[in-house]
Amino acid sequence: MARVAATAAAGGAVGFAAAAIGPIALAAAAAVLVAAVALGLWNTTPIGFRPKPFYAAPAPARLRWPEAAPIRPSGRHRRLLYCVHGFPSTPADYRTVVEASEARGWDLAAPLLPGCGGEPRDLRGTEWSQYLAAVRDGWAELRPRYDAACLVGTSMGGSLALVLAEETCADPALAPSAIATIGSPAALAAWLRHGLVVNPLVYLARTIGAFVPSIGAGLPDPERVGEDGDGAWKGYRGLYPRQTYTLQIGLRAMERRLGDVTCPVLVCHARGDRMVDFRNAAVIESGLGSDDIEAYVANMDGFGHMRHNLLLYDSQRDRVWARILDFFERRAPLTRGRA
Repeated sequence: MARVAATAAAGGAVGFAAAAIGPIALAAAAAVLVAAVALGLWNTTPIGFRPKPFYAAPAPARLRWPEAAPIRPSGRHRRLLYCVHGFPSTPADYRTVVEASEARGWDLAAPLLPGCGGEPRDLRGTEWSQYLAAVRDGWAELRPRYDAACLVGTSMGGSLALVLAEETCADPALAPSAIATIGSPAALAAWLRHGLVVNPLVYLARTIGAFVPSIGAGLPDPERVGEDGDGAWKGYRGLYPRQTYTLQIGLRAMERRLGDVTCPVLVCHARGDRMVDFRNAAVIESGLGSDDIEAYVANMDGFGHMRHNLLLYDSQRDRVWARILDFFERRAPLTRGRA
């Protein structure tokens, strides 16, 4: 009965609108509405999108910076830190903490994600499923060698680490001992779900990417001094619409499965992050299936930089890394007699 009444009401409303503005104008308005809905679905859902998880490892000869090369574990310890950089950054983010990690009994490994570390055009043809495949393959190779292994991810790297945990927490052979994320997103465009929109153009990223591979792509100015140490960052500048679209699809799938992450998790984020909204930390924390969750909140209000990747900043690096290692070591202590 209610459905009949609703149908009648809708029919009456359409009839009233047709009488008021005319059938041609009404048809035009309806066509615009349908087109808008179709455009929105095309840009924010995986309709018609086919992931291509096959990737080529970046060629060493193409590396723009020596520091961008993958970090190989030393093999001196029985505990591993598997560190995933963000988009479009490089393992250089983690080179400043290798020594401190080794001193506390940890090997550190960091893969270089497909398309990164060379020239911005190398990103063309890459997408989320390839980044995840590279992270997954490296973890499958290294995890069985260690008594304990923890995941660390900055920005998108933390989101990839969460997906890896979703896939492996139930597998004793591959499960991480714990995870730490740093400034990681749960969503790029989720205004209805969380009130989060990193940039309104994200809602058109797939369409833009079909015509424009990048916007403002380039390399950092080597003469830039920067602020608080961020001038040492090695990665690409600019926006990459097609890759952004695939990140958005990957993040939505990640968010749906956060309940499968049952290992200990430390969520690190800077208040006032200008790259990934601080509210993403709460979205991640609320979705996790773990009963062992802690947060590290950095206050960087006095700085003018992005307040994003905490490992870049001289004021935060040692503090946040010590906090991460303390968190891990309470869950993965050294085996007696073995480093």
